[in-house]
Amino acid sequence: MAKVGVIGTGWGARVQVPIFREAGLEVVAIAGHDREKTRKTAAELSVEPLEWQQLIARPEIDLVTIATPPSEHVKMATAALDANKHVLCEKPTALNAAEAERLVSAAERHGDRIALVDHELRFVPAWQEARERIGAIEPIRYVEARYSSPSWGDRSRPWKWWNDEKQGGGVWGAVGSHLIDAIRYLIGDIREAQALLHTFVRQRPANGGTRPVTADDFAAVHLRLATGSVATLTCSAVAGGADEPNVVTIHGESAAMRLSGEELLFAKRGEPFARVAGGAMAKRPGNSMGGAFGTGTYHLALALRAALDEGKRDALATAATFRDGLEQQRVLDAARRSAQHDGCWETV
Repeated sequence: MAKVGVIGTGWGARVQVPIFREAGLEVVAIAGHDREKTRKTAAELSVEPLEWQQLIARPEIDLVTIATPPSEHVKMATAALDANKHVLCEKPTALNAAEAERLVSAAERHGDRIALVDHELRFVPAWQEARERIGAIEPIRYVEARYSSPSWGDRSRPWKWWNDEKQGGGVWGAVGSHLIDAIRYLIGDIREAQALLHTFVRQRPANGGTRPVTADDFAAVHLRLATGSVATLTCSAVAGGADEPNVVTIHGESAAMRLSGEELLFAKRGEPFARVAGGAMAKRPGNSMGGAFGTGTYHLALALRAALDEGKRDALATAATFRDGLEQQRVLDAARRSAQHDGCWETV
């Protein structure tokens, strides 16, 4: 059985550890910045607490999953690959395209190792069904994608790395990366971006005082695709109402598809949407109105087990590689340049 080491005591501990175990992978160690938190988390999960460098050096660990701020991805993923480990790295891939290119180079130096970006939604069965059915609605005219959450709307919520641009925080990287990957996975490459990135809550409590927020909590982005299609994306972490379902709708010449949670809906022109795949959201860690991330993680973990334990590398054929992560990062960067230049169109 493949042995896994997890770097990160947030998402990695809360979601990946239980779901990887559910899928049949053996999680043996965890690492984090806060030594005491890491020790307590490890005790709760019955794994060994380590420093991240120690975790990577352990010969018995086959796969290292990196669930840390983007600012740490390059050093950790490169070190893990150089230690001959398989790597699953969180999104967004890095701080910028230059860093993402370094990750691609590291993966190419170790071509026998698995090196993936954790775009788990690719493994949700309804998303895979959507990819199979996309030809039924071509040519694609446009995509509408909307994420609306109140998670950072409360001004009393304490400051954390997510609020720091230098660490790769912000809703555009956290959510926009998933939406960009969805478009590339289902339709094709993106050529241009035009964006408004905004920060509504500019100060947050920290250490008895306040600390500036430098990362965006709202994004409105337009994209032009290589196919001639266009896309409009809205990502908000400061919604005033309830947490709403993350919805991606793809409009074709005479029909449309909609992805929401674990469901795929289909509609011909003039007709209502009806479910054609998937169902209600499973009660699994990581699943939320924002998306079926827990379910995607489970199916990705099954594919990792098949690849690592059974030698079936084709189980990961639809996974996001480090090169996919680089292409996603180029779009994120283009949107950020656009926002810095009053919303002009920027080439990816």
